[in-house]
Amino acid sequence: MEAALYDPEAGFFTRGRGPSARGDFVTSPETGSLFGMLVARALDREWVRLGRPERFTVVEAGAGDGRLAREVLRAGPECGHALEYVLVERSPAARAAQRERIPAGSRVRALEDLPTGAFTGVVLANELLDNLAFGIAEAAADGWAEVRVGLDAGRVVETLAPLVAGDRALLPPHDTVAPGTRLPVVGAAVEWITRAGALLDAGALLLIDYAAPAATLAARGGWLRTYADHRRGDDPYGAPGSRDITTDLPLEPVRDAVAAAGLDLVGECTQAEWAAGLGIEGLVEEGRRIWEAGAARGDLEAIAGRSRAVEAATLTDPDGLGAFVVIEARRPGSGSDG
Repeated sequence: MEAALYDPEAGFFTRGRGPSARGDFVTSPETGSLFGMLVARALDREWVRLGRPERFTVVEAGAGDGRLAREVLRAGPECGHALEYVLVERSPAARAAQRERIPAGSRVRALEDLPTGAFTGVVLANELLDNLAFGIAEAAADGWAEVRVGLDAGRVVETLAPLVAGDRALLPPHDTVAPGTRLPVVGAAVEWITRAGALLDAGALLLIDYAAPAATLAARGGWLRTYADHRRGDDPYGAPGSRDITTDLPLEPVRDAVAAAGLDLVGECTQAEWAAGLGIEGLVEEGRRIWEAGAARGDLEAIAGRSRAVEAATLTDPDGLGAFVVIEARRPGSGSDG
């Protein structure tokens, strides 16, 4: 999976594939400007809680082509004068696109990996953890086994091998699921949460992704998916480098990683609930008024205002983006909740 997605020459994301209306799949930032407004409100809420610090750093990991950062800045957050925005993106093609999207003079910098040194602010990961390389485990009669991949006469084949103890700790007891059940082993996601948590002197970690309890994933399956040209598939071995590979995250190891990083889990809800708490209905109503005031002119601001209702429906769709899980964790003792 690491090679299929991130190989320096042939990887899916390295070659500039990924989210957009004309690309391979759509994420929340691609629906329009409304998601960026919501994130801007979430950043302001944390900035105020921290006592309005003079320097407020936001690290957006898996920032892609910079679309979300652009919309956050366009929203004009109250913390804007204190804001230092850091885009973290592995893909050279996406980093090049960032330079075209982000307005000149913005306090934005781009990195290939997480920065070093702790700061006060927010680490944001929207649909990142599901794309970090994960393993697959299968429940056998005597315990969990690792699903390994090899080649036989040019064909990809699977074989089972004992699962190491560290990976077993990321899974439920094997005898709580049916024999043959498979689950993702999200060691890279756990490691990333550890690194991200260490960056926060004060502030919050905000994770938005596909996620569900392990028992739910085991019962329904379907947690391993591929995407290419807006078509969903389930064969991760076909035409490597030509399609996205993604998983639903089992919530238990994510929660455990947050705690191990020394953070308090302060919020876990659906994206629809998160958006409601940030006042999405008010933003839609504001958009309606903007449209009514500018409809005769038909200018871009008026059209964007009218589109908020459609964007809101997409972002809160319980069978789509609205079902994403939003996890918020904070450094204990940082800021005030009063």
